[in-house]
Amino acid sequence: MASYLAQVIEITRNHPVGVTVVAVSCLASIASYFGFSRNQCKVHLSSLAKPGLVVLHGMGPSCTIVNPSPFVLKLQTFLRMANIEYVHDLKYPFDRKHKMPWIELDGKVYSDSTFIIEFLTKRFNVKIDDHLDDEQKALARVVSKTIEMNTFWAVILYHRFIEDFEWFRLNMKFTWSSSFFYKFLAVPTIKKYLYGHGIGRHSPQEIQQIARDDMMAFSTLLGNKPFFLGNEPTTLDACIFGVIANVLYGLREDSWPNRM
Repeated sequence: MASYLAQVIEITRNHPVGVTVVAVSCLASIASYFGFSRNQCKVHLSSLAKPGLVVLHGMGPSCTIVNPSPFVLKLQTFLRMANIEYVHDLKYPFDRKHKMPWIELDGKVYSDSTFIIEFLTKRFNVKIDDHLDDEQKALARVVSKTIEMNTFWAVILYHRFIEDFEWFRLNMKFTWSSSFFYKFLAVPTIKKYLYGHGIGRHSPQEIQQIARDDMMAFSTLLGNKPFFLGNEPTTLDACIFGVIANVLYGLREDSWPNRM
């Protein structure tokens, strides 16, 4: 931190005009963010919307993966599996709860990937999970919540923002001002979320152990089957794919999660 500040001071002395321009840009980005946050409390219907068409809202691709959000990728995968037509609007990625993804359909808004999938399953009479018995559905519930509420935090969120933010920044092609905002405002907030969740109270070695134990459990569950619950794909596979794909392609290639 001290070396970073020293570099900033040196650059300020040598390039006062340039630093002023960058500072104004950073302030504009921050102001834009907070204005954006307030706007997210409103309903912004997409110009791409038309009757019967699902409009998906969420972040777009990075340099290495079709979507760096496991939850957006989960929903995209489900939509393709269910053959539901959709368009992706990047303008307002977060919903009223400041979460992604969210969708709009026929003028109404729906949030949270799990709730969205449940709604779309009924709305479009999707039969992906119809062959599952009650025990399999219960298992799918437990596994999906494990990977989303535990593994995601230990592997992707922790590694991406705490251990290797610089790689993530470059992979997302953040501007200088966006990088400044994330480094000094977003990352400290995420650290607080991790601590509140509980995963951030552990040591790096303990977090890695939690991640490895989760991954081993998923591997054991999959075994030699083509899909997690048998011979046909289900919504559970879409859920797990969203996280595993981000481990393999959304993190540095030689990172510890990638080597598990």
